[in-house]
Amino acid sequence: MALTGSRPAPSHVIAHLSDPHLIGNGGLLAGRIDTETKLRNALARVEGAGERVDALVISGDLADSGDPAAYELLLTIVRPVVERLACALVLTGGNHDERRPMAQALYGVDSDDPQDTVTYVRGLRIIAIDSAVPGYHHGGFSDAQYAWLTKELANPAEHGTILVIHHAPITYRSPVMQLLDFDDVERLRDVLAGSDVRAILSGHLHVTSFGTLGAIPVLVAGGVSYVDDVGAPRELLMGVDGPQSWNLVEIHHDQVVGTVVPIEQHETWPALSEAVMEFMASVPEEDQREVFSRKRT
Repeated sequence: MALTGSRPAPSHVIAHLSDPHLIGNGGLLAGRIDTETKLRNALARVEGAGERVDALVISGDLADSGDPAAYELLLTIVRPVVERLACALVLTGGNHDERRPMAQALYGVDSDDPQDTVTYVRGLRIIAIDSAVPGYHHGGFSDAQYAWLTKELANPAEHGTILVIHHAPITYRSPVMQLLDFDDVERLRDVLAGSDVRAILSGHLHVTSFGTLGAIPVLVAGGVSYVDDVGAPRELLMGVDGPQSWNLVEIHHDQVVGTVVPIEQHETWPALSEAVMEFMASVPEEDQREVFSRKRT
């Protein structure tokens, strides 16, 4: 008899990564970070978690400078993982990406248009919209993108919608990064009001952060490549190589839960002994909470 917990399993599970900043041909980001290895380590943790993953989402800044070789490298790394997980792959651009080489490499399209996508996974709709403003590092949507999004959201999905955009539509503490915000948060909030959007998955900030846009939770994945030192004075922007992570996003019928997963494997030990686990497995399901929760004196 297995332990069942007190709540049903999630209906859908998303592995949300962001900001790999890949560099082609073996280059190092800022002369320091091997971004290829960081992405491989993150994906190894995704596979090693043993979760049924419905979608692998990477929310922008796929490449550091729009290098075509970086997008080819991304596919080389990601495709085998997606095949082994038998999951959907959802990608979107960020301010460090360039639309034409990204469209050519990832979608086989020779275009400067945003490659906005809709992916359905067993009734869950995942909409990914490129929030990069061409020629700039701040974010936003064109009128055409807002019209497209409004049309897509007109018909609710069975399990609701997850929106993926690179620029997080929440306020971040850094005055430097605030110059690179999503440029019309109020308009986006108005478009999403009353829709079936259950959560927004973003990146850009290189920290794990959480907020809300109206009543919609915004889950920001920490950078796979490097992170911002939140412990430094807010007027500074200091990169850190160490606490990189991704978010495990679990979709339940009544809530969306995000959990941070470090990309590096650390030393672990069993929090519960094998004897305890074996004993609990022998306890009838209806008694498990009483037996496990009761304090012993």
